Parts: sequence; structure tokens; C-alpha cells
Amino acid sequence: MEARINIWIIVASFIVIFCGQPAQAQAMKESQIVTRLNDIIRAKNTPANLQIDQVNELLASANALHADAAENAILAYKLLITAQQENFEPVRSMADEVLTTAVRRQDYRSQAFTLRAKLRYQAIASPDDVESSKQQLLGLLSRRLSAEDKAQILFDIGVADIQTGNVMSALEYFNQAQEAFWAQSNYVSWREVLNQQIELLVAMQWFDRALEKVRQLVDFSKDVGGEAGIALHDKLLAIMAADNQWQDMETVALTLLEESAESGSIKGQFIAGYWLMHANVQQQNMDLVVRWNRKIEDWLDEHPQLSAPKLYTLNKITYLIESGDLSAAKSLQASVTMGNEEDVLLTYLTTRQHLLNQVGLAAANNNIAGITSAYEELIAWMDAERNRVLSLTMDQISQDFAAMQRSTQREILSLNQTLESEKEAVSKEATFNNLLIVIVGLLMGVIAVLSYFYIRLKNQKHSTRRRRSSRSRT
Repeated sequence: MEARINIWIIVASFIVIFCGQPAQAQAMKESQIVTRLNDIIRAKNTPANLQIDQVNELLASANALHADAAENAILAYKLLITAQQENFEPVRSMADEVLTTAVRRQDYRSQAFTLRAKLRYQAIASPDDVESSKQQLLGLLSRRLSAEDKAQILFDIGVADIQTGNVMSALEYFNQAQEAFWAQSNYVSWREVLNQQIELLVAMQWFDRALEKVRQLVDFSKDVGGEAGIALHDKLLAIMAADNQWQDMETVALTLLEESAESGSIKGQFIAGYWLMHANVQQQNMDLVVRWNRKIEDWLDEHPQLSAPKLYTLNKITYLIESGDLSAAKSLQASVTMGNEEDVLLTYLTTRQHLLNQVGLAAANNNIAGITSAYEELIAWMDAERNRVLSLTMDQISQDFAAMQRSTQREILSLNQTLESEKEAVSKEATFNNLLIVIVGLLMGVIAVLSYFYIRLKNQKHSTRRRRSSRSRT
């Protein structure tokens, strides 16, 4: 008996060894695929095309192994990176299926990747569907996701809100994302979200809040020199100019001038110089304007790589008007072609200065009709800018009201469904109670009938016994 048991143990061991090894090997390979996917995700600096090629290779390996869980995770990430390249066809055709599988497997990271891809697609193709994806993503913030994934969710929601005109919501989510990235020491993404906020705040003409954000970048990048440091100071000075902060602007520009002179950066000195000229033009410090104009002209002559920005030319026109050289000012004004600059801020500054110069030229020539026309154009532009900013806010209010209406309608519908369910439950309960009463009544009737016959039968037995007893006595 013991020998037979030992034989079965040996046979079972061989079955486990030979049948279990392929499953173990597949599990090991599947874990290697997931590890490789994580490596690809962490490699932030990999070009998008190369990353897609790597993901496709990994997808083929998972498909060959029939590793369904790994395959769906890879597909989810592929949808995200293709959506980031604005290739939305895979998202349109596959996202729902990938999301359903991820939900069934409780794979929260894959759900986040897929929903972020859908959000980018919906913000462009179907803005009405954005709110649904937003709510699903916000629900994932309470799930088991990495801090980086949660921060990226907040950032992507902010981007989608910008694209759908939901500016106040975008600023709120960007603020949350900024704090999250800072807590993770993810300074690349932190700078990216700050730049997004600055662009949005400038578009809204909230220059004081935009300055706070730019100063955060400048303070963080104090040790950053070269082109990056100069570009940051250039942005800071431009926003100060838009906000008419001339004294603070001079302080920052003089600091940039000194640091650029120490480092030998002609470009930094040039940028500081023309912003100093702009600040003094606005304050009508003509002696300093003459000095900075001469210095800028010398830099332009000595360094051909420098190019005069349009704002410098407009400042020079203002200087010529103030100095009385009206023919030169008029000639230079006619040579300026107004159009959209490289960003919203420079467009605002150059348009404002150009219109002010038109007013100044007309006033210097005592041209009453010209003054009236120039003022009308200036006021019309100011009204258009104010209406543009107000429209952004009004769109936000309209969207918030529409969202509130949709939410209220959903709540009313849900409440009606709940009431209907409760009515149905009460009706069923009443029917059951009535049925129970009938059954109890029937049972009581049956018991009463049985009791009646039992008592009658018992009485009959007693009468029969009495008759028999009386007969026997007789």
C-alpha cells in the first residue's frame, strides 16, 4: 500500500514539474513585459516616435504570449502617447474597449492612461463629452495610483478645460497640479504647468497674478544663466510693462543689465536696454530715452546678430514725436506693419503703443479730425480687449450654469428613479402583506374547521361511550 502511494506521489511531482514550468515561464515573461513597459514610461526624454516603436515591439511580445493583462496595459499607454501626438484615430476606435477591460481588471493606471487619451480627443472633437471623462478621472484620484499619475491627471484636466474655454476651472486644476509636481520634485513638469498658467493669465489680462507665477520661475532659476535666464527676465519685464509697473520694471532691467555685462552677454544687455527705454518713454524721461536709444543703436551696429523688436521701433517713434521730429516720426510710423506678434503679450504691447503714437502724431500736427479718429481707434481697441476678456469669463459662467443644469437634471432623474423604485418596492410589499393576510386567514379557517370536526368527533366518541356504558349497566 505504501509503495503504491509513493508511486502516485512521484507521478504527481512529474506532472507538476513538466506542466507547471511553462505557466511559470509565461508568468515570468509577462512580468518582464510589465517591467519593460514601466521603463518606457519612466524614460521621459525619449522621442515620441521612438517610444511608440518600443511600445509596438512590446505589444507584439505580449500578443505572442497571450498575456492579456499586459497587452491591455500596453495598449492603454499607447493610446495616451498617440493622443499626445494628436493622432486620435486609435483613441476613437479602441479607447472604450481598452477602458472596459481595464475596469474589469481593476487596473487603475490603465484606466487613467485611457481616460487621459479620451480627454484630449474629446476636448477637440466632442467637447460635450469632456465632463464625463473628467469625472471618471477625478474618481481615480482616490484610487491606488502613483502621485505622479495623479498630478498628470490634474494637469491634463486643466489643458482640456483651456481647450473647451473653461478658464477658471483650468486655473484651479493647474494650481493643484503645480503643488503636486513641486511635492514630487518633478521640476520639469512644474515649470510646464507654470508656463501654462502664465499664458492663460496673460490672455485674461490678470497681469498681477501672471507676475506672481513668473517670479516663481525666476526665483527657482536664479542660477540659470544664458538664453534661458534672459528669456525669463524678458517675460517678466514684458508683463510688468503690460501692468504699467515702471519703477519695478526699471529695477529688474538694471539688474539684468548688470548681470549680463558681468557675463558678457550682449543679448541680455540689449533686452535690458530696450525695456529701460520703454519704461522711460512711458514716464517721459526724455534724457534717459535719448541715452538708451543711442546705446541700442550702437549695439545694433556692432552686433549684426541682434534684431530690433517692433516695440523698440514704436518707442523710437514716441521719442521722435516728443522731440518734435514729426517728419521722421511720421515716416517711421508708416513703415511699421502691425499684425499678430509671436505671442499675445507682445501683440497687446505693440498695438497699444502704435495706437498711442497715432494719437500723439495727430495731436502734434494739431489735426483735430486725426485726433478724433485716432482716439476712436484707441477706444475701439480697448473695448474689443475688454469684451474679449469678458467673453472668456461669460463663457465660463454660461458653461458653469449649463453644467449645473445638467447636474440638477441628473439629480432629478435619479430622484425620480429612486421614488419609482421605492413605490414599486412599497407596492410589492403591500401585495405581499395582503397575500400573507389571505394565507393566514385561510390557515385560520382551516384550523377552525379542523377544530370543529375534531371537537364533534370527540363528542361523538364520548356519546358512544356513554351509550355503551348505560347499556352495559342495564
